[in-house]
Amino acid sequence: MIANLISIYKYQYKKWEGNLPEASRPKLFAYPFFVFKNLISLILSMYYLRNANTGRLVMCRKKPSLLIKGHLQIGSGTKIWSQVNRTRLAVFSGAELNIGSDTFINGARIAAKSKITIGNNVHIAPEVVIMDSDFHDTADLDSVGKSSSITIGNRVWIATRVIILKGVEIGEGAVIAAGSVVTKNVSANTLAGGVPAKFIKHI
Repeated sequence: MIANLISIYKYQYKKWEGNLPEASRPKLFAYPFFVFKNLISLILSMYYLRNANTGRLVMCRKKPSLLIKGHLQIGSGTKIWSQVNRTRLAVFSGAELNIGSDTFINGARIAAKSKITIGNNVHIAPEVVIMDSDFHDTADLDSVGKSSSITIGNRVWIATRVIILKGVEIGEGAVIAAGSVVTKNVSANTLAGGVPAKFIKHI
């Protein structure tokens, strides 16, 4: 706890000192307030994610909706916001959801029935849906349906209202345009979009 708090303080101090002009830098009295505010956020985040395996400085802004019956791993520095919509993470029995470091999730819904892997420095916008299972069968609605793992590489940007379905692999540095439905693999460093999502250009 103390180590996490010191890390927050050092990070914000460097950010202020390095990025703000002299006149705009907060006065010394602002630092204790900042530390106290983030200590409360850190304590709440640790409580919310108590059933997950987390790295350092994993922060929640507002309480996410969590169903953890399998394995949930969240890397250091990841932020899980629920500002626009409530972020919902569901990991069913026997499943894995692995989220890398310094990733940002805000108002998305992610459900793992087998395995979902999200890399480092990934940005996931509000109303994104990521599901590795159909969760039903067209012939038998009581069936759990087929599942197939999803892999999202490092530095991927997923815009609002994207739907990513089972068996998809998204390469490093890819961007998925808003409103897309991803049913097939997306190559690294490309822009994909549409319903279903298709290659648009290299980036």
